[in-house]
Amino acid sequence: MSLFSPSCRHGILRFQESWVKLSSITIQLRWKKKPRVRKPAHLPMSMEKMYKIPKHPYVPPEENELILNLLAEYMRKIDSMRKYFKEELEQKYKDEGNTFENQKLEEVKFQALLEENNKENERLRKIREEVLEEEFQKMQIELLQLEEERKIKLQETKLRVEELVKKQKEKIASYITLETLDDAIETAINSPKNVCYSLDVNGNIRWEGYPPTDLEEEINRRISQSMEK
Repeated sequence: MSLFSPSCRHGILRFQESWVKLSSITIQLRWKKKPRVRKPAHLPMSMEKMYKIPKHPYVPPEENELILNLLAEYMRKIDSMRKYFKEELEQKYKDEGNTFENQKLEEVKFQALLEENNKENERLRKIREEVLEEEFQKMQIELLQLEEERKIKLQETKLRVEELVKKQKEKIASYITLETLDDAIETAINSPKNVCYSLDVNGNIRWEGYPPTDLEEEINRRISQSMEK
């Protein structure tokens, strides 16, 4: 049988978890490095450091001489390596033909080719402008011709329309209108017309009444043509 109730055990466990977290936070804060406090840049050097001469470590004369000899040997090796790489680079440039004189010659050739290219471009530009001007003139002439043809066709169409209107007006003049209705009735009574006809055994036309003049002429013409055939 447990000595603590379930609620008490739960409280103990929560206390242990919070204590572990607090311990870890305390350890982190304990071992965290503090930022170094520095003097502002605008303040001058402190008096205790201004006239203080730092003490250099004592070096025996033999060791100092050895250090100087090693430094001189190091400088000699550096100079020899620099000369070696310089000669190797110059030889590489000579082998590839990239000497200073060759570079000058290449530059002169490039400038000459560039100038020649500019001249050729200028010549082609003039030719292109001339060709464009000729094409423009031709296009203008073609457009003028098309405009003239359009005007001629428009005039011809206008004449045809006027002729058609004139013919229609002539036909309309023979139409019976409300104003000419009485005159047309009187004319029809005084001169009756009949389109019915027949042929006798001799081929003569026999009309019933008074035939129209134009119709009579047309029928006579057709009969004469058929007899000629």
